[in-house]
Amino acid sequence: MAKRKNKPANPIESPLESIEFLLASIRDPHNPKHCGMCLHGALVVKVERTSNQPTKKHRSQDPREADAYTAFIKFLLLERTDKQVDRLLERLSTCTCQISDPIQSYHDKGRKQSAWTMTRGHLEASTSGDDKSKFTAERCAFIADLFHDLLGVTKGSGIVSVAKGSSQTWPKHTDDLLPFGPDNFMQSVMRWYRFIPDTAIFDLTGQVLRVCNTLLVPSLAKIRMSHVVVESTRRLVDTTMIDILSTNDAVRVRAAERFNYIGTNFISFLTMVLDQKFDIRAELVRGCETKAMQLCSILQYLSSDPNMPPCGFQHPIFKMLPGHGQDLFRFFHMHRYPRPDMPVHPEVVRYDLIRFPPPPPPEQRQTVTLQQIRKTREEMRCSAYKCTNSLQTSGKDFQRCARCMVVSYCGRECQTRAWKEEKYPHKRVCPSLRSLIDRGGGYFLFFSEEATMVVLQNWINAGVTDDDLNTYDDWDKMIYESRGYPVPDGTEWTPGYEDYNEIIAQLSAKGRGPKGTSIIILCSWWRIDYLNSEIS
Repeated sequence: MAKRKNKPANPIESPLESIEFLLASIRDPHNPKHCGMCLHGALVVKVERTSNQPTKKHRSQDPREADAYTAFIKFLLLERTDKQVDRLLERLSTCTCQISDPIQSYHDKGRKQSAWTMTRGHLEASTSGDDKSKFTAERCAFIADLFHDLLGVTKGSGIVSVAKGSSQTWPKHTDDLLPFGPDNFMQSVMRWYRFIPDTAIFDLTGQVLRVCNTLLVPSLAKIRMSHVVVESTRRLVDTTMIDILSTNDAVRVRAAERFNYIGTNFISFLTMVLDQKFDIRAELVRGCETKAMQLCSILQYLSSDPNMPPCGFQHPIFKMLPGHGQDLFRFFHMHRYPRPDMPVHPEVVRYDLIRFPPPPPPEQRQTVTLQQIRKTREEMRCSAYKCTNSLQTSGKDFQRCARCMVVSYCGRECQTRAWKEEKYPHKRVCPSLRSLIDRGGGYFLFFSEEATMVVLQNWINAGVTDDDLNTYDDWDKMIYESRGYPVPDGTEWTPGYEDYNEIIAQLSAKGRGPKGTSIIILCSWWRIDYLNSEIS
């Protein structure tokens, strides 16, 4: 007698069936069939299945899982007015579900997870008074975890494979992340942030910038999201500085958890911005660069403040704060007189001593050119004059020059135009680059960071002179200047927070932290040159 197969106790809790349930429920994006708590529970089942699978690199993705991500991001990015967003959240907060055993299970899971979601994002603490009713688990939790689910899958995305449409898992193409275009993406995430101020939205935007790159840059710059991220982090500083001095241990613990969560999202977003090429990072941070630098120093102080209670795991990304602060300080020429001295955390100064040497003497010009050639090869942007296309905008048409294997083009048209360019045609730049690579020891040695000193010595032995470097250097400058985003030259200055020095003094007083130090090492000649010019 054949044995009867046992059915699972809760068949609808199958991960793939939970996906089908979610897709069916949000088919009408303005009026989901089920409440937010129920949908949240179904999402939990789906996420649990993903987290229990092998890493993205080693597993195949079920097509229905990819369909779910596509549906989720279209659901979130659908163009809505503020009134429509508010109406949708009201719908999610109102339960009209027909309770049955499987639906009840989703409700139970959703209720349990929603409490954690609200605590994690500190959403209920985002406002007070009459508006507090708008930051409830019923209204916010499902949407907040949708963003978290998309953040998790986007962090594992490969830049080249997505741009060329060859990724085996979602997102398979940049269109998956920007289904209605980059302007829509930025407007939608900013609108959601106003209704559900979970700073994981900043982290997700940074990851989409990493993958979509120049596709998203103009929209990101236009909407000035970096300014929003900076001001959100400043609010974190203000509340943290008050709460960690509270006599109530529960208040202090919540302050530490909030600091860890929001601070991590700030650093993640800033990391993605500073990873961009010089002209792009300048455009994205311009106007709030001084405040961003100051926040890096303040957060470094707070992260080690003795009044900050231990609250479990602090993300290792906090170790990047001093480096980011130093990077912003030097990149935007904050050391140049007559800008005011700004005390920073000594860790920022320590990084500066490591990363900012004096201007290279003439014999070190070869080092600078070598690094620039390497950066050109790594750059995923078209090398034709005045072309703003990139790997992300061109996809499979984006190819590297087969002769020099350094510069890249968005297509045949730009490659042909660059070959005959009037001022610096590639037919002249290409053999110059090939010669430098050959005299440096060949392709593989030339592009190995560990072999830098060997390459430079090979150049010396081969008699490479400044004249040999001029063709590439002049061409590189021309291309950079043609792209439309000016790189800081020291003439622009955006003031920071008026109370910054006061904050640093407070955080370094009475043994709370080390005394703030001004970054003036290795840049005193700016003051001397300025004073000499004034005297003369």
